[in-house]
Amino acid sequence: MKARLFRVERSQHVYLTFITESYEGLCTVSTVDNAEGIVRIMAPPGREAELLGLLIALEKEIGMEEVDWPA
Repeated sequence: MKARLFRVERSQHVYLTFITESYEGLCTVSTVDNAEGIVRIMAPPGREAELLGLLIALEKEIGMEEVDWPA
């Protein structure tokens, strides 16, 4: 699993978690830095492409952005 890091408005963390959990087994989401809104998203092998489609949609919907961490 390759981890990807995103900055997400703290008010959107619950929504992000709810949506990703509804795609059972697609990925895990964990908070890296709550104050900065940084989350780590990891997909199991073979599900990366499926996760990519969801991430593109979520980037537009909730304004999350991929980041290098630590900055």
